[in-house]
Amino acid sequence: MTQTQHIAIAKFLTEHCHLIETPFIEEMSDHFADSVEEKMACRLSFKKALELTLEEFGGAKNLQKMEWTYRKQFFKREMRTWWKLVKRQFAMAKLLRTLLVVGFITVASLNYRLVSDFLGTSNWKAVSFTPKLWSLVLGVMLTLFLLQPFFPSFKKIGVVQSPTLFKTLLCFLHWATLWLLYVSIDAIKMPMHWQGFAYATMWSIFAVLFLGYLDYVQKTNPDSKYYQLR
Repeated sequence: MTQTQHIAIAKFLTEHCHLIETPFIEEMSDHFADSVEEKMACRLSFKKALELTLEEFGGAKNLQKMEWTYRKQFFKREMRTWWKLVKRQFAMAKLLRTLLVVGFITVASLNYRLVSDFLGTSNWKAVSFTPKLWSLVLGVMLTLFLLQPFFPSFKKIGVVQSPTLFKTLLCFLHWATLWLLYVSIDAIKMPMHWQGFAYATMWSIFAVLFLGYLDYVQKTNPDSKYYQLR
């Protein structure tokens, strides 16, 4: 089988079967190539061999179902990977960085809550605005993600694959959880010093989770300029 035919198979899976995920397309291309090559050895044309192979896999609809199974497995696997990176923030290699970041945030939170009214004004605006912004971004991406198999013209806007969606979802969950905790703490009537400690704890937990997120970005995209700290 020629390189041109390998490329044609990948193009067929993308344009005719409307598959999106690059790793899944690469895996299926290998399976298709093996099957097509066997059929071509029996004097079938490349086009006919490709059509018969598609039928053997249950057609384009079944391939799309297989892709959704791949996506579910991907999200579960990546969530476990992120959580492992969060727990590694307390390993010796990361402990100094974690203590510096959490210590700074704890002192800053206590100072702003107990000495000034910063958390009640500027900081609240940041906490409430950020989840709204990420909700909008996630909503647009999720819409494209779900509809792009049915509306191929959406690919002109941009193709949304699972890795990008997962990172966006993970970042959104960080800020949404922070907002919920903020609202909950603010609703509980408690002495100011206890409320200050509650806010400090909240921000410290958020910092550790977000450090895990940054390490995840670095792990999954080592060449990214977004985060280079190891």
